[in-house]
Amino acid sequence: MHDRLLPRRVLLLAGVALLAACGAPPVVVQVPTATPAPTATALPTATLVPTATLVPTATLLPTPTSTPTPRPDVSLAHGDNSFARGFLTQRPWMVMIDNHPQAYPQSGLDKAAIVFEGLAEYGITRFSAIFLDGAGEAAAEIGPVRSTRIYFVQWAMGFQPIHVHAGGSPDGLQLAATTARIVNFEALDDAGRYTWRDGRRAAPHNLYTSAERLRALAAERGVAAPVDQQAGLLFDHYAPLDSPQVRTIDYFFLDQLSRAGFRYDPASNTYRRVMRGQPHVDRVTGLQLQTRNVVVMEVPERPRPGDDKQRIDQEVIGSGAARIFFAGRMLEATWRKPTADAPLRFYDSADQEVVFNVGPIWIAAIPTLERLSLQP
Repeated sequence: MHDRLLPRRVLLLAGVALLAACGAPPVVVQVPTATPAPTATALPTATLVPTATLVPTATLLPTPTSTPTPRPDVSLAHGDNSFARGFLTQRPWMVMIDNHPQAYPQSGLDKAAIVFEGLAEYGITRFSAIFLDGAGEAAAEIGPVRSTRIYFVQWAMGFQPIHVHAGGSPDGLQLAATTARIVNFEALDDAGRYTWRDGRRAAPHNLYTSAERLRALAAERGVAAPVDQQAGLLFDHYAPLDSPQVRTIDYFFLDQLSRAGFRYDPASNTYRRVMRGQPHVDRVTGLQLQTRNVVVMEVPERPRPGDDKQRIDQEVIGSGAARIFFAGRMLEATWRKPTADAPLRFYDSADQEVVFNVGPIWIAAIPTLERLSLQP
């Protein structure tokens, strides 16, 4: 069992507590006015965690320039739907999932080993969910399936999955169709064999697939076997802290309409997801989504000049700051992905690769960590 808490973070949290005790006012981030996203369909009613005063995020650490300390070639632990390095038995599936208000609630995110959450257009985010066949409960329904972007394909390349999407940006489609790092599956070309349309919803928010159908797709194409045992991350078992450092995680992407976050539950040692002030639930089970690890990473984004669909670019190749949360702990970290082919890795302030808590991971890629707020 590991505990990599650093003296700097202990001092930082003590300082935050001292400011709160002295009655110092919270820091408020001013956000430029943006075109509002469409009105969201109300999610099922659930009991909300009481709102508390937000505290400012930690001071960002400079990006380390030294060579990271080597870590084991395989994970320290595996199981519980962990994408653990060295234990991959089947090629993963990486499915693009809609987050438009008309797509609420989504299906299958509760069965994913890793969920990427990143901006698409107009301040609306999109999910890219990685599923491990046989490593957790199979998803009977996954979707709604939507289009990809080049930065989602670049993230996918490090995991070498079957990349499932319904259309995409021109450069994203070109990369998905030509790179040998993924198996490309264009759902819009499917004649209903591996996907289906749900008549209870309007297109394009009604395209679905399932673990059973994706397993059949992999078998028919002969691509079920994994190709890279270096894919994945490192995991170990962590018990909850007696006094959690962070209980409430809130962030937004463009404006408060894109607000989301997590509430830590020490009893289950999980983080429960909220979106726009309400519990984020799964369509099939009706239960609130939860994860064992939360990563909030800073990924600069910028608009594409002259793009008539107002697409954006995100700098997912390179490195940047991140905050990582598990078992009530917080780590100040750095993400690194030196090339499109390279896997995404995370390193702590001692330049050692982060070892996550056994279980799934939710990764939110926001434009700046100034849009992250935490509560102890």
